[in-house]
Amino acid sequence: MRFPTHLLSSLAVGLAVYPRQPLRLAALVAAGTLVDLDHLLLYSLHTGDWSVVGALRYDRYRNRRIKLGDTRPRYGSLRSWLHNPILMLPTLWALAARRPPLRAVALGLSLHLLLDHLDWPQIVAESWRAGGVCRACGRTGRKLLVVRVGAPGAWHYQALCRACRERSMLAPTSQGAPH
Repeated sequence: MRFPTHLLSSLAVGLAVYPRQPLRLAALVAAGTLVDLDHLLLYSLHTGDWSVVGALRYDRYRNRRIKLGDTRPRYGSLRSWLHNPILMLPTLWALAARRPPLRAVALGLSLHLLLDHLDWPQIVAESWRAGGVCRACGRTGRKLLVVRVGAPGAWHYQALCRACRERSMLAPTSQGAPH
């Protein structure tokens, strides 16, 4: 999800849950949006570039199809352990059970992770449907990556081996960007 989506969603939930508690509302909105600063930190550690503009430019091209002659590096999703719901949510909610002011932070981060992982059921379903067979070349015994293909609004997921994923990144842009 993008920053405006996280901000507006956090604000809407915060206003619904904490209409008369501005500090908790602010904590929920901050937790629901500012957790994405880890992307900037990881980008900066990979590149040495600490500018927000550089990170935004990288984010624009990292999922686009690779054009011939484009040699810019791609570092992946740049998600830290903060974006791992299995690690974060039980720990944070256990702390929030003991300290009620942390509940707003836990709710904000939970909302953020929910929005980030909305497509997880489709990814898992495609992985199971593929049954270890690459959807493009039919090879077995390779690690498969589930990628999002198609035009925005008509996306679907495909399980591809690394070689087929790289070939799909070089394909014409009419098919849309992989995820």
